[in-house]
Amino acid sequence: MGELKLGRLPATRPFGLSDLSVYAQGKLPAPPTEVAVPQATYPMDGNDRLGDCTMAGVAHLIAAWNAEVGVADAIPSSDAVVAEYLKLTGGQDSGLNEANVLQLWHRDGLFGHKIEAYAPVSPSNIVEIQQAIAYYGGAYLGIQCPQSAQEQFQNGQPWTYVPGSPIEGGHCIDGLGYRPEGVLCATWGGIALVTWQFLAHFLEEAWCAISPQFVAAGKGPLLDLVTLEADLP
Repeated sequence: MGELKLGRLPATRPFGLSDLSVYAQGKLPAPPTEVAVPQATYPMDGNDRLGDCTMAGVAHLIAAWNAEVGVADAIPSSDAVVAEYLKLTGGQDSGLNEANVLQLWHRDGLFGHKIEAYAPVSPSNIVEIQQAIAYYGGAYLGIQCPQSAQEQFQNGQPWTYVPGSPIEGGHCIDGLGYRPEGVLCATWGGIALVTWQFLAHFLEEAWCAISPQFVAAGKGPLLDLVTLEADLP
């Protein structure tokens, strides 16, 4: 499986940061039954050579937001994704932590782009994951990746739970759409259907990054961004 790399470090969560639903101005509405993946390109971005999945996930979210909102923010090239990853790791292929990537993206920016805010989503709550995708353009997901997922991806199959399949490491994938049977995720230069059963066993963390494109376009239910930003590290 050398051509499919991982690279997500174990999940952490900033103290005092609440789930996305806490920051909603009123109850978040029920999500639609299905959401299609925005029509964009989601390349490998070096994740066949390096464990830069967290950086590839940033690039894929920007591409999805552009397609959904109809703007043209610069999408980093694969070389730029790799370069940023190696800069943040000090030149070592040592992986990155999702919460740290989001903090940097919000505070300093990545690829000339800043997010308005970010918040955790309960990894065990299907509705909250769907709301993040449907209303805010995606869910930044962190899984423990079993060998079976790599094999199923290479065979063009949905990711299903295979009891006893060994864990290869942590992996970052972007939930950009969903169907009743699972989430449509950008990973390894393609889109994988990741079943809810799989996620129930292997999803370790889920995040919603609040795009400035969405805020400017008035998309998604309103959030109390003042309180959310005050809670961010």
